[in-house]
Amino acid sequence: MSQYGWNNCSVGVKAQINLLVAGFQSRLTENLTGIYLHGSLAMDCFNPSCSDIDLLVITRHKMEVEVKRSLAEFLLDTSLIPSRIEISFLRHGDMYPWRHPTPFDFHYSEDWRKDVERDLSNGAWKEWNTVQRYDDDLAAHITVVNHRGICLHGSSIADIFPSVPKQDFIASILGDVQSARFGLSAILQYPVYVVLNSCRTYAYLQTGRIMSKDEGGIWALQVLPLRFHNTVAGALEEYRNGNGASDFTNEQLIEFASLMGSEVDRIVQLNRVT
Repeated sequence: MSQYGWNNCSVGVKAQINLLVAGFQSRLTENLTGIYLHGSLAMDCFNPSCSDIDLLVITRHKMEVEVKRSLAEFLLDTSLIPSRIEISFLRHGDMYPWRHPTPFDFHYSEDWRKDVERDLSNGAWKEWNTVQRYDDDLAAHITVVNHRGICLHGSSIADIFPSVPKQDFIASILGDVQSARFGLSAILQYPVYVVLNSCRTYAYLQTGRIMSKDEGGIWALQVLPLRFHNTVAGALEEYRNGNGASDFTNEQLIEFASLMGSEVDRIVQLNRVT
């Protein structure tokens, strides 16, 4: 199955995103500042069988809880037709001054579907505005938007997003490497995701380049010892075509996680010293 980006994506994905943009415009009206695409679809490695459509929506003010309910119902109906959606809504002022972890106003992904459906059914949605929530991942998402993102509607990226401090971006992307090394269950349960995220994290620490998972895997094949090539190549094959993950062994994945953890620790410690 071929990969693609925003400029050459399928008719179904293009229609889904256009529907989302129109839906956000009609629900947020004058409160909407902009809609921004990041992730694999912005970086030309979107796999329609497994990739999410990754979006950030910026508003001028915090949203009323009734607006959040309407957005939740809309996203429940729109996600998976055809692709999964992962989206965060942020108030523009909550990025200034910059904070890590960063506040967000509303979030939806397929991992949150059951919780959102439950809240809508039992009335808990009425309390959505009583607690301020924060997300460690937003430092990474905003950095990717700044470097590789696409404005789908509204103000330009340069006019809206702050520059994320390097140490906050690194803290945001280290999670997958650390969970793979110390938890091990993550890399055993989600080998493709964790292997390729670890590769692009390592690549950033070595080169300073913001890479996609696909680009990180390609880079890793050029620099890692040969004994890890089957693991990385298998992850790339599965990510691109849906083949290869079954060839992983637990021993290979655990050894890979140990290497990534050690290398990342070494580079992070060296940066602290220097």
